[in-house]
Amino acid sequence: MSDSYRGDKRMTQSKKNLKKALFELLAEKEWKKISVQDITDRANLNRTTFYQHYQDKYDLLHQHVRGMFEAMKEAIFSPLELDGDTENPEAYWYVLRFYKHLKNNFHDFTIIINRRSELDIKGLLNDFWNDSFLTGIKKAAENEVQNTVPLDIQRQFVIYAYAGTASWWLENGMPYTPEYMAEAMISLIQKS
Repeated sequence: MSDSYRGDKRMTQSKKNLKKALFELLAEKEWKKISVQDITDRANLNRTTFYQHYQDKYDLLHQHVRGMFEAMKEAIFSPLELDGDTENPEAYWYVLRFYKHLKNNFHDFTIIINRRSELDIKGLLNDFWNDSFLTGIKKAAENEVQNTVPLDIQRQFVIYAYAGTASWWLENGMPYTPEYMAEAMISLIQKS
């Protein structure tokens, strides 16, 4: 086994341990009371390893959250294979993927939702929602969906509907299945 492979594998594991440690600590204490030393102690790593990967705890947080959002977009918008399913509109499957991804990553997304103001990640959240909305619009355009409502109004409506409902769903312990949430959201959007 080459040294670079071992080094890459070790680097990946170190970053994974640091991210995990950060979110464990976020579940226990206030953001401003978490230090780099707390993170490295929890990850069982030294501070030198931390600073090889991140400038500070904000850099770790932002890289991790950005990665979470990228993984979510990939999970939602990967190509669909519906195999002749005409019962549900195509949008249903994207919304279902969204809720399934939230459910599968419940712990970290709940922390982000509950602590978004304290963590100062509003910009990252806005970027995620805007990128997702634009990707969804492109997919709708591929299906030649016509709409007379201006794009900026559509964007605000859809973002607030999905962001608010997802926050409520997570904060209340996911009282409905992802399938039910997708059906409900599509039903509400279609009636609008």
